[in-house]
Amino acid sequence: MMPHHDDPPLITQTRLRTQPHTLRTTTSQRLLRFANHVFYSLAVRKHMLLEGKERVPGSHTLWCYVASMLCTFASRIVLSLLWTWPTEGVPNLWEKIPANLTDATAAWAIVNVAPAALIRRYTARTPSGTASRSTLHAVAGFNKFNSMRKTLRLAASASVGPRLALGAAVGAAASLFKQCTDRVVASKRTPWPVVAVAVLKEYLRSLTTHTVATAAAPGGPLVSIGNKLRCGAVDYSYLVPLTPTGAAWLGRNACVPKAWVLDDVIPHVAHACLLFYLVRLYVNRGLPHTVWGKSVKARATPKARATSKATRSSARVRSRKAKGE
Repeated sequence: MMPHHDDPPLITQTRLRTQPHTLRTTTSQRLLRFANHVFYSLAVRKHMLLEGKERVPGSHTLWCYVASMLCTFASRIVLSLLWTWPTEGVPNLWEKIPANLTDATAAWAIVNVAPAALIRRYTARTPSGTASRSTLHAVAGFNKFNSMRKTLRLAASASVGPRLALGAAVGAAASLFKQCTDRVVASKRTPWPVVAVAVLKEYLRSLTTHTVATAAAPGGPLVSIGNKLRCGAVDYSYLVPLTPTGAAWLGRNACVPKAWVLDDVIPHVAHACLLFYLVRLYVNRGLPHTVWGKSVKARATPKARATSKATRSSARVRSRKAKGE
């Protein structure tokens, strides 16, 4: 049967059927990205307030914007320069930065128009401040998980070694950019060895998460190990002379069921564990509150003042006796 001329093409029909789902996905991803922009803009402005740079007229606003954008797009910049831009057949993320720059600028404007008292309340040791920091840091951890998956997906054609090195570099990019931008406005700059150690720790942590995700991919090492532990494939016959009942029980229970599709089960379990780890890591980073200003010295108690006064009196008496002698 030939299609009617008034019927839309098949690709158009497919787009019409998938359009609502695509819009929902795009909206949720855009909201998560916007929260990520707010997260880094808040981090930069908090550091500017701690250093007292907002009280100094000049180019602090411009630098605050530049630092916020560098930290926000750190992973995308590194991934674009190292992989998507020089690699043919891979979508170039560098071309998508201007489109996302509008949302990042809006988030930066909202954060920097807000009164400084609101930023201090966000970082204070209050229930509302702790809850808001935990929520925003949890979203940042979720975005870090999505960035890891995107990097592995875009670099799927590379061999394992370069893919893991690329993923670790992309994961540590935000830490590197944040450390470098903080040094520009810091009154007491962090030594470069300390910066290098912090970035190296983030690099190793990112390398570990990317290694686990790669090992759990379909057809990966974890799937191969799971197939060797299938019920019927794993052999506990060497335990029969010691405990026949225990060997039989292990053969029935200490194995992977044949009905499990390990190419689906293992990646889902590994990704769930990695997501929990990253969200928990970022939430723990956001729990400590910020101490604003210098601590006020405690006043001396009356007892302490009386003790010091008595000490001075006894000293004068001793000096008079020494002169008399």
